[in-house]
Amino acid sequence: MSSARVLVINNDPVDTINMTQKLHARGYENVPLKEKADALDQVRASKPDIVIIAGSGNAGSSLNLTRALKGRNETAAVPVILITSSDRESSLVEGLRAGADACLPYPYHDLQLYGRIESLTRLGAMQEELRRRIITASKYGLKDQITESPPAIPGEEANFLLVGPSENHFGHIEQGLFRFGTLTHAQSPVTGIHYLERQRYDAVLLNIPEGQEAVYFQFVEDIRRNSRLFNIPIVCMMSAASTLYTGAAYTAGAADVFYHPLNLEDFSARVEVLFRQQRYRDSLIKVYRQTRDLSISDALTGLYSHGFMMEHLSELVAESHAQNRSLSLAVFSFDNLTEINSLYGFNSGDRILSQLGVLLSNLVRGEDLSARYSGHQFALVMPETRLASAEMVAHRIGSIINFTEIMQGDVQTAIRAHVTTGVAALSPGMSADALVKAAIANGR
Repeated sequence: MSSARVLVINNDPVDTINMTQKLHARGYENVPLKEKADALDQVRASKPDIVIIAGSGNAGSSLNLTRALKGRNETAAVPVILITSSDRESSLVEGLRAGADACLPYPYHDLQLYGRIESLTRLGAMQEELRRRIITASKYGLKDQITESPPAIPGEEANFLLVGPSENHFGHIEQGLFRFGTLTHAQSPVTGIHYLERQRYDAVLLNIPEGQEAVYFQFVEDIRRNSRLFNIPIVCMMSAASTLYTGAAYTAGAADVFYHPLNLEDFSARVEVLFRQQRYRDSLIKVYRQTRDLSISDALTGLYSHGFMMEHLSELVAESHAQNRSLSLAVFSFDNLTEINSLYGFNSGDRILSQLGVLLSNLVRGEDLSARYSGHQFALVMPETRLASAEMVAHRIGSIINFTEIMQGDVQTAIRAHVTTGVAALSPGMSADALVKAAIANGR
């Protein structure tokens, strides 16, 4: 979960208080809105991560403010979530046409709002990290070798996997996605797993039959536990009679939930955001591959080198202090490397280090930076991530590494790497070196 700064613009004082309290309890920072001050100027001055425009008053004023924010260069990049005063499809369409990045009907499910905030915040974080990583690489003379940020929707087609019986909905879903790419259909979660094992998809769309919600939510949890599929966006589509299961869908790991009949414009816009997230994550991986130079990458593991990580981390620490942003770091210590080298030889130890590098790079988000910190230690830099979330993710990664059996061609038995995981968060006045030392000290 991110540490997003959220500005709520709402003409209903009671609703404003309720919303800001919920956001604060969720861990977001509320940007105060000054009374009678120009909202446009406040957005430009406070530079929030997300602007939420809500209220039961004149819908036209909300749309005009959205258009104004998106029409100014200083505020156009700030994501806007527009909460309409009705659930009419026309209201949602008007909001999206006005430039809102997401549009929710009132009333909405709290987890639905949190999901929108998280996805839009993460997209911004990925764009910022791409910018930072290019800057750091340029310090090593690699500026001309690195591609700048790609367009929002690259030219190549996306691949979507639709899972579940869809005789009555396939055409409607396909209509909402045809401009992005192709749609493959799997009749059940069992078949869906086989498809996911054979081909890469940009998103998984679950068409959940009424009464089978638990089965499909288990399928979502299985995907989230899979080290290769960990990051793939999952969208649930359910019957209107299944609204009681909305919270369970988000808890299982769904990125979003829709109900039939689909509002195609809202649905396609939401899938577009998820698709862009995946593409930006791919862009970071592409930048990472472009910078595989001996001066900034570790030849054995393929991860960033100690020097590159510390250079990048120092800049990130300075930005985080200046902007009051969260920053967490994890260190994974390969404790039985010496034992493996002694029992099976240094070649086996090196091959395991190489495989751990691949495993770690596949388990992290696009905006996270994974590096080989020392001979037996790996580091994971997590920008704009609070300690509680970082600990959960890091210890899950550590568990996956510890329970992964690695086969060696010249060794008859599988070998397991035993790692201890330490996590620390940036505190006021802390340097990059101090942050790494704190993470190592917290290892367990």
